[in-house]
Amino acid sequence: MDSVSLSSLSSLTTYQKSSLEKGGYRSLSDLLLSTPSDISRTSRIAPLEVTRILEAACRERATPINKIKDLPPEGEEKFTTGDAELDGMLGGGIRTGMLWEVVGESAAGKTQLALQLSLLVQLPSRLGGVLGSAFYLTVASQLQTTRMEQILNTHPLLSPSLCSFANIQHASVPTIEKLIFVLSKSLPQYISVNDQNSSSRPLKLIVIDAIAELFHTSKRTTTQFLVERSRRLSEIGTLLHSLASKHQIAVLVLNEVSDTIDRDTAPLDSGQIGYKDQFRWFGRADILGAGRKEATLGLVWSNQLNVRIFLSRTSRRRYLEECERPRKFQESISATSSDNSAGDQEPVLIRRLTVVFSSVCDPASCDYVVTAEGISVIPGSAVLLAVRPAVGIAAPPGSAHVSTSPHGDLTQMRNAQVAPLDIGHVVDSTAVDSRHSTPDNEPGDDEWDAFWEQNALPECVFEEAANLTEPS
Repeated sequence: MDSVSLSSLSSLTTYQKSSLEKGGYRSLSDLLLSTPSDISRTSRIAPLEVTRILEAACRERATPINKIKDLPPEGEEKFTTGDAELDGMLGGGIRTGMLWEVVGESAAGKTQLALQLSLLVQLPSRLGGVLGSAFYLTVASQLQTTRMEQILNTHPLLSPSLCSFANIQHASVPTIEKLIFVLSKSLPQYISVNDQNSSSRPLKLIVIDAIAELFHTSKRTTTQFLVERSRRLSEIGTLLHSLASKHQIAVLVLNEVSDTIDRDTAPLDSGQIGYKDQFRWFGRADILGAGRKEATLGLVWSNQLNVRIFLSRTSRRRYLEECERPRKFQESISATSSDNSAGDQEPVLIRRLTVVFSSVCDPASCDYVVTAEGISVIPGSAVLLAVRPAVGIAAPPGSAHVSTSPHGDLTQMRNAQVAPLDIGHVVDSTAVDSRHSTPDNEPGDDEWDAFWEQNALPECVFEEAANLTEPS
């Protein structure tokens, strides 16, 4: 608007332009940002004539109104996760133009999924891809190229002829300032140059691994720190949404979890919902006891997201039936253990995936396993989640009560739309230190807690150590 000169407007007469110029109005912005009374006084034009001038200028420079049906479709482009069951849960796959978050415990499979998607986005449309490229941003770790190469060589949809590391750009963003610089300066410039190169694939996926690491601090958490963190998160979210919507890019952000701490809070007025109850809806996979962990960064960050996917470690194993085994997982088992009977097979470590909220699909949950090929959903385990009642509000009389006990009749739980994630499980009694570390059994916080509970030192040891250190 600043570059539009009043002399270029054909709807104004020569006398009107001359009078306005004498009053100091040379551009359209000068005219529109002044009140009619000021224009009339400084240009010595009658108020009624000023009104006519403003109407004529606005009419000439007005943008035509488009109908919604005539607007180009946005956000309909999507690519596969490599698993048909998971695609169905997510509304057809990973949709571009949106901000996705994958949150979960250590060794739950967050990075596995991010590496998998960085390769699958490169597939042609006939295989569920978009012939795109990826930009992988790491905060405190390095890009796991060895694991990515393993997925590339073993996943049934992927092959070196279709996917290449050359289509995955990587940058390290160890500080908040560097991440903001990359999102606001470096990435827009890269996209502009990349779009001008006809031989380059368009950028369709941005991964941040992992955002919570930017806000780790050893200092005491104060109100000032939380306010500053909220401001930075809002700034990062705005930049990510701008890139996603303007260039039709899927943004995948990995996040961490923290332990759930239930504190006694002051009673609220009728109709009000406290922070704790809000976060049970938007920050936890609060089904079948999975609400002991919650996503970090609070509701400020949650409000930036279009989709939140929660990955959980169940610390349980199951003997999978043949019909429950993912196709590629079943083939790998039969290739390596063709001479073993079904009774000799070891139970498989089960993890849980929950869509906490989404703008393109319903909340749902499923069981999955992590293999050399990546993440695979156990066929038939995906179920829609029943709507969770508001915490602290009694259920209306006559309403059905849905039991969330992990035991009981499987058919009854399916009909109640509660995920049968732990039905028929066996406790993982295999010692952690007796298994080789694989993506399937990486030790996590729960395993170490259980170890120290069983091997805690007696109090007398600490008393003797304290006596030895005291000056004589």
